[in-house]
Amino acid sequence: MYAEYIVHEWVGVPPDIVFTEDLQKAVLGILRSELEGQADPDLGIIIAVLDAELEGDGILLSGDPNVYFPVRYSILSFEPLQLEVDRGIVRDAREFGVFVSIGPIDGFVHRSQLMDEDVEYIQENREFRGKESNRTIKIGDTVRARITQISKASKRSALFRVGLTMRQPYLGKEEWYKEK
Repeated sequence: MYAEYIVHEWVGVPPDIVFTEDLQKAVLGILRSELEGQADPDLGIIIAVLDAELEGDGILLSGDPNVYFPVRYSILSFEPLQLEVDRGIVRDAREFGVFVSIGPIDGFVHRSQLMDEDVEYIQENREFRGKESNRTIKIGDTVRARITQISKASKRSALFRVGLTMRQPYLGKEEWYKEK
């Protein structure tokens, strides 16, 4: 799920920038370079810093050359939610399952969770085929999948691991449930 958050924080600005550049623009640039693409266990994956506004005067800390300003900024983030249904694109197919791009991250669908039937992996085409229905899943297909497992990022690891299923009604390739 995508979300927008408002954050209040002190931001350190190098002294050479404080007195020579547009401070508002400089703070926005610093926040973007430090935060965009980072995973936070509370906020999710930060996609973009949308804007930043100075809220007061800067302060100096002993032994630190930076000037710290109180800043209010908004971010756009993505956080996978348990049981959420997402639409994504199959990015890779391996013998053990497929990787589906949902937002800025990839989720994994084990081969046993692709269809309501046994599947076989066809190495030459890098695709899975249902043994009864002959339905296929391959790289580039658009699918719907439900999030079943989430391993959130921690302060030590900036990773989200997402497990998906396509074995429930109206999941999988769109053409499958349009047939019904």
